[in-house]
Amino acid sequence: MSFSQSLIKDAQPYLEANKRNSFIQDVISNRLSPDVLNYYIQQDLRYADAETIVQTQLITKSKTIEDQRLFADQLSAHLRTVSDLFEALTKNVKQDWSNQRNQTIQPVTFLYREHILSQVREGSLLNVLAPFEAGIWMYIELGKYLEATGKIKSGNNFYTWVQDVQDPDLAGPGGISNQFLAIIDREAEKADQAQLAYVRKQFLRSCLLEWYFWDAASRQLTWEDFDKLAFKNDGSGLL
Repeated sequence: MSFSQSLIKDAQPYLEANKRNSFIQDVISNRLSPDVLNYYIQQDLRYADAETIVQTQLITKSKTIEDQRLFADQLSAHLRTVSDLFEALTKNVKQDWSNQRNQTIQPVTFLYREHILSQVREGSLLNVLAPFEAGIWMYIELGKYLEATGKIKSGNNFYTWVQDVQDPDLAGPGGISNQFLAIIDREAEKADQAQLAYVRKQFLRSCLLEWYFWDAASRQLTWEDFDKLAFKNDGSGLL
C-alpha cells in the first residue's frame, strides 16, 4: 500500500462523519437555508484566499520545472473557477456578489486557514501539499456521495458545486488530485518515519476541520458565539 493510499484508508472515518454532517444532509434534502449558504460562501471565499497562498508556495518549494508548471497550472485553474462557482452560488441566495469578498474571517475558518498556512511557513513540499490535498480529496468524495444519492437536481442550490468537484480535470484518473497524491508518494519515499507520522496527522486534521467547517456554516458561528461560550464558563465545551 502506498503512503497516499494509507492516508486515504485512515481518513475513511472522517469521510463518513462528513457525509453525516447536518450541512451535507441539508444539501441532499434541499433544505439548506439562504443564510447558511451565504455564510458558507463568504467563509469558503476566505479559505480559498489561503489556498491561493498555499499554491504559490507549492510552486516555490518545488525543485523541478515540471512540478512548478503543474502547481502553476492548478493555481490558474483555482483562480479561474473559484470565483465562478461562488458567484453562481451567490445568485442562488439573491445576494450581491460584490459584498461576498473580504467578510470577517470567523473562528473555524481562522483555525482551518492557520492549519494549512502554518505548513507554508515551516514545512517541506510534502508538509505543505498533504493537508492541502486532503481538502481536495474530501470535496471530491463528498461530490461523489452527493451525486450517488440521485437527489441533487438542477433546482438544488449545490447542483453546480457537485458537478464542479467531479470535473475530470480535478477528480478523474488523470486529474489534479491523483497527480497530487502521486507527488505525495514520491516525496514520502524521501522522508523519515517521524516526518511521515507528522504528515499523516496533518492530512487527517484537514479532514477533521472539513467537518467543523460544514458545522460552523450550519450554525453560522461567529466570534461572538465563541465569546459567549467562554464567558458562560459552565464546562459545556465546544459549541
